[in-house]
Amino acid sequence: MIPARAGSIISSASVSSCVGAAASHAYTASKHAVLGLTRNAAVELGQFGIRVNCLSPYAMVTPLATKFVGLSDDLFEAMMESRGNLKGRTLRVDDVANAALYLASDEAQFVSGHNLAVDGGFTVGNPSLKMFQYPPES
Repeated sequence: MIPARAGSIISSASVSSCVGAAASHAYTASKHAVLGLTRNAAVELGQFGIRVNCLSPYAMVTPLATKFVGLSDDLFEAMMESRGNLKGRTLRVDDVANAALYLASDEAQFVSGHNLAVDGGFTVGNPSLKMFQYPPES
């Protein structure tokens, strides 16, 4: 990539790279490390026209995830939606793949050092702060 003075590197982290309490401390620390490495590589490689970005998805059904938590696909999705911010949607692996395609594409030619959270807004809100409901409950 350096001789070509172009390229795109995409690392994979997690919402745990943005917030605490979404997973174990070891997992969270490793995802913060991925993000730190991504940002540092973006600084080092930007001079060669190489873009470096990171994807941080929310939890989604994968064989590894469902085996780890010991739930069926349906129960895992229901649990994640109940804890998520964007209601009526479920994160799918294709959503993350599409985000990666965007970061690798020419449409993202000036995006570097970014952590793209594919999380339905999970990392922007604190669920312990109860928002008002609309329409109001009777």
